[in-house]
Amino acid sequence: MRHHFFHYLHFTRKERNGTLVLLLICILVFATPDILRRRRAPEHTDFSGFRQEIQAFRDSISSRTAASEPQLFYFNPNTASLEDFMRLGLSQKISAMICKYRDKGGQFRRPEDFKKIWGLPEEDFERLLPYIRMESAAREAPEKRWESRQAEAFSFDPNTATEDDFQRLGLPKWTVQSILRYRSKGGKFRRAQDFQKIYNLSEEDFSRLEPHIMIGATAASQAVAYQPGTATTPKWPAKKPIDINLADVETWSTLPGIGEKRAQQLVNYREKLGGFLSIDQVGQMYNLPDSVFQAIRPLLLLENRDIRKINLNTVSVAGLDAHPYFSRKQAELIVNYRTQHGPYRSVDDIDKIIPFTDKVWLAKVKVYLGVP
Repeated sequence: MRHHFFHYLHFTRKERNGTLVLLLICILVFATPDILRRRRAPEHTDFSGFRQEIQAFRDSISSRTAASEPQLFYFNPNTASLEDFMRLGLSQKISAMICKYRDKGGQFRRPEDFKKIWGLPEEDFERLLPYIRMESAAREAPEKRWESRQAEAFSFDPNTATEDDFQRLGLPKWTVQSILRYRSKGGKFRRAQDFQKIYNLSEEDFSRLEPHIMIGATAASQAVAYQPGTATTPKWPAKKPIDINLADVETWSTLPGIGEKRAQQLVNYREKLGGFLSIDQVGQMYNLPDSVFQAIRPLLLLENRDIRKINLNTVSVAGLDAHPYFSRKQAELIVNYRTQHGPYRSVDDIDKIIPFTDKVWLAKVKVYLGVP
């Protein structure tokens, strides 16, 4: 048995030589590529162009990131572009939604209306609220606007003025048609303020024309003769300066461009505010055109600086919300903080409310707050 086992393991001389030859051939075949690769000069690939493209891509990302950082500036949500909203830090989706809302006829009449945009984060609204200016579009280039209309200023009676007279006054054709249609249906203007009721008559046009409205015989006696290509310059009657913190409705009404309705609005705004601390605050009132404010500004005085402060430890949410400088959400945050942490020890304690990060707004409202 053992003899047969060794017999199977025995190789002849030729078999051993053949095995060695095959082994050498296998070694040569598998080793040749590596030997040739080592003998060949290494090839160097130029990646410089690729590296430049990578660096350019990284620079574009960096510039895009830097450009996407929010920028704060005054804007009118009724006229701002998609790019303006994105520069303010709003997402492209929210910015497009605002533009779509306007395209469908939507309009922001008050800064608080901007909050109604669906999906607008509360912190974005609070951040942008101090920079919303509803009259910015009307203030951009009033001189060019009146120049393009070639508006003239002369006394007129809206009950008898002709279509040509209204066009000379600088009113757009659709407003003129509304006036003529109103009169044709029996409408009559009994007071200068009645002229404001005309549909699509802008607030700025009414403020500009109100001093020249003369109802009845008064208009005939003060009418200005028209000469083609000429325009008369309105002369404001001499007015006495008024103290903006003491003036009542009647006193405000003596100023040019301030009728009884607007005078009442100014008094109400002052009462809600608690008193004026600067003359510029008058110009911040909603619905007061900048042209009117600039006309009356030389006649405004601020001698009485007594203001009414809000007690942070007793005021309610509704009381704070009624103030022009506070939104409903801000009022709730202030009252909730008092409920959770106890009475305020100083006005500066509102700095601890996490969402209140706008230093400009904090400085503006603190002067109207107090802690007994």
